[in-house]
Parts: sequence; C-alpha cells; structure tokens
Amino acid sequence: MAILTLGKKMGAVISTGIILCLLPFFVCAEEKTLQLYEHKIKAGLVYNLLKYTTWSKESPAQTSGKLQICLFGEDPFDGYLSPLKGRTAQQALISITHINKVENTTGCSVVIIHRDQEKNLSALLQFLQNKNVLTISDIAQFAQRGGMVEMSKENEKINLYINKNAVNHAGLNIQEPMLKLAKIVAS
Repeated sequence: MAILTLGKKMGAVISTGIILCLLPFFVCAEEKTLQLYEHKIKAGLVYNLLKYTTWSKESPAQTSGKLQICLFGEDPFDGYLSPLKGRTAQQALISITHINKVENTTGCSVVIIHRDQEKNLSALLQFLQNKNVLTISDIAQFAQRGGMVEMSKENEKINLYINKNAVNHAGLNIQEPMLKLAKIVAS
C-alpha cells in the first residue's frame, strides 16, 4: 500500500515536472502567435496608409505609376507585407524592395525602417528631409525624432503617431481616415 501511494506521488511529481518544463514552450508559442498577429495588423495599417496618403505630382509614385516600398534593414513585418506586391493604391502598382544604405532610398515612395537601423536613423531622416517619401517605423519616439509615422505597441494595442510637420514638409498629405486613428505629434 505504501509503495502504491509513493508511486502515485512520484507520478504526480513527474507530471508536474513535465508540465513545468513544457510551459516555456507554450508561452513562447503564444508570444509568437501574438507577434505574428501584431505584424499582420501593422502590414494592414501600411496598406491603409498607402491608400490614404497623397504624393506630389513630381514624386516617383506619380511619375512612374509605382509605389515603391523600401524596407530599410530587416523586414519588420515578418513577410506580411508580401501580399501587397502587385496590388494598387492611389492608382499605382505596389512593389517592395530591401535596402541597407541611405543612398538607396532614391526612388522609394515609402521607407519602412527596422529598429535594427536605429543607429542610422538621424542620417536617414536627414537624407530624406523634404523629399516626397513617407517614413514609417516602430522605433521608440520615431515621430518625435522627425519620422512621419510611428507604430508602437502599448497595452496590447497598436498605436499610430503621425508627425504632421514632417509629412507636410515632405509634400505629402495623409488623409482624415488615417489621421482619426492616430495621435498627432510635433518634432
């Protein structure tokens, strides 16, 4: 009888140990799912920004009929922007390319800056200053630092911060449907 009770206790201890060992995998899997969901939401916001942003008549977007999205650094959306390739917004065909140098932003309509490029942020923003290029990033304080659209996650919600001064200086116009979703900041 004592052996049977001891066996049940050992089984419970082993089962609990296995569950505790696997718990980080379940938490990690849940975190990965939430992160992918976050990327999907941000990619949708990018598409809406494309639809509700107007570029000047002299911009590459207007003269070539192509909205060139340039991913500066890694892809912050984990591939969720890929379905936008070949779609249209503002009567222009959307294309996506990866770049790693500030000088390669020529011809871009949109530059999405990965947080791993924060060390290059001031040089990039200075190079793009007053150019007809929409800048987007999830780098902390991006909009306050002179970027145009910051996407930040706060309390499990994606917030948009738009720097209207930077947008206006670049000759862009973000329309009311997107402005209603955003908090307006000044740099």
